[in-house]
Amino acid sequence: MKTEIATLEGMESWEVVDRTDDMNVLPSTWAFKIKRYPDGLIKKFQAHFYARGDKNIEGVDYFETYAPVVQWTTVRLMLMLQVLLDLKSKQGDMTASFLHDELNEGEKVYIEMPQGFRQKVKVLSLNRTIYGLKQSPRTFWQYMVQKMKACEMKQSILDPCMFVGKKVIAVVFVFMISFLGQG
Repeated sequence: MKTEIATLEGMESWEVVDRTDDMNVLPSTWAFKIKRYPDGLIKKFQAHFYARGDKNIEGVDYFETYAPVVQWTTVRLMLMLQVLLDLKSKQGDMTASFLHDELNEGEKVYIEMPQGFRQKVKVLSLNRTIYGLKQSPRTFWQYMVQKMKACEMKQSILDPCMFVGKKVIAVVFVFMISFLGQG
């Protein structure tokens, strides 16, 4: 838990502020997971801090939530191209994906401090999206599009999750990105 909080604080995800009566303060929670090796032995314990997005209020905490999802026809096309053209592929996971971008302008989100770290009459004023918020996937998607365009990748008209560059094609799956290219 301390590692998760240190990561979030290191990315300046929030500011600790005094709680006022006019704030819509979302509850927060912890999610725990045990990562295992294929043989079943424990690899590591993980703890993730989440906002209770089910308590988000549209028009107060967020304004838009839509984020596209890759079409399966695009995935099949990528697999066929890889086989037919003997293309190389690389995949990668995006760590702390929802923490890369700031909240959209006009959105002000307050959440309870994490259990085990709470201070009386204090809450967290978020600077960045975190897991659990309804707007987090959209904010992350906007960040990804911006980064892909900065790498001179053009977004497909047919599938917004596919980006085409001079020598590479990329497909973004929620938290994963897959690249295809020659060599």
